[in-house]
Amino acid sequence: MKSTIKSILRSADKLLSDKASSHIAKRIDSSAVLRPADKKQKLLVDCTYIYSTNINTGIQRVVRNIIYHIDKYVTMNDMELVAVALVNGTFIEIDKEKIQRYKPLSKSSNILQRVKRKIELYWASFNQVERLYKDDILLMLDSSWYLNIWPSVSHAKEKGLTVIGVTYDLIPISHPQFCDETLGSVFDRWYGLSMHYFDGYLSISKSVMDSLKHYLLEQGADIDRYYFDYFTLGSDFDQASTEDVVPRAKLRSIYKNGGSIYLTVSTIEPRKNHRVVFQAMKKLWKDGVDISWVIVGREGWRVEELLKEMKSHKEYGKRFWIFNDLDDEGLRYCYRHSKALIFPSIIEGYGLPIIESLYYGLPVLASDTPIHREVGKENVDYFNIDSSEPLERILGAIENGVRELHTIDKDSITTPTWDESARELLEKSTHLAEMTKLSQGDR
Repeated sequence: MKSTIKSILRSADKLLSDKASSHIAKRIDSSAVLRPADKKQKLLVDCTYIYSTNINTGIQRVVRNIIYHIDKYVTMNDMELVAVALVNGTFIEIDKEKIQRYKPLSKSSNILQRVKRKIELYWASFNQVERLYKDDILLMLDSSWYLNIWPSVSHAKEKGLTVIGVTYDLIPISHPQFCDETLGSVFDRWYGLSMHYFDGYLSISKSVMDSLKHYLLEQGADIDRYYFDYFTLGSDFDQASTEDVVPRAKLRSIYKNGGSIYLTVSTIEPRKNHRVVFQAMKKLWKDGVDISWVIVGREGWRVEELLKEMKSHKEYGKRFWIFNDLDDEGLRYCYRHSKALIFPSIIEGYGLPIIESLYYGLPVLASDTPIHREVGKENVDYFNIDSSEPLERILGAIENGVRELHTIDKDSITTPTWDESARELLEKSTHLAEMTKLSQGDR
């Protein structure tokens, strides 16, 4: 029922957007215009979804941190950073402060804010003044798979902008069994359209970049037409204070006595594989092992039965807790005070909690996958996820003093910061734009 309602709302949204885009297109100039000498080159960054939804999961945390850190490097390059929403064929500038800071809201307040912002953006699109020039750059940083962004992207190409896609993963295509039943076809359509408009793609890891090239080749694309590269995500939370912010009372009470508290950070959904940890924990609790588990992540899809099992377990609220709406300060507190991170995901584009844990010196137990080894290297202990037994044995050995966790020497591990990530992303974006101009003979 919920998916049906979402489908109806998305169809209605697209219908309205198509009609509005057609109306607006008749009165705006779509010809490419050279930038006047007194105007700075713009880096337009897509923030449509994050502005409209107010959530703080993986991609949105990337967007928040990049917007916060990239501004100074854009200024140093004598450019202008513009956070934008792509609505009805236009680009609506968004207050960057509203992107950078996440403020948890109640479910009802969040819904009201989403509706309010949707309406505001829709009406604002009818009053936009055109300010795009030929060498501006459009960076598609946000998650836009379900949004009708293409009239705006098409307009950007007509104006001569370089358009760059950011690829986080291809999981809906490679592993559709773990996603919303429509997302695979939505991704196929999104990338199919992107091949008509994008000049290049920046991925968040080499593994994802290689997978993207392979996928586009399978779709019949001439990949020599595009530029491909990847950048590294950050691991710190330095928008916040370097000192601990006093967490909410419940979180503080959990950690006040110390002990063996293991942490899992990710949306609760099938591919994140929380069940394998739950099975291991249940066996250890049954055997009398004094071990605790904290999950930080919003409730996703296809996990109703798992959540019911978890929340009805006798240890829930005693040695097992779930937090769906922690802000960055609360998450940082968990990283600093837990015994280790358990990251059992089946497939990832990167695995941000791994690198965040290493930054804070928190030992990591992660599922043995190629991308996790690319990110964690030799600094992580890996376990097989064919069943819960390997993890159960590792945790049991640690708690019984037979095995030690991998010691993290923060001074000997190089973990990228968001400042470095933002600088690298800007460098590769501007390089891609320059290479695109050269290939088009636009010197």
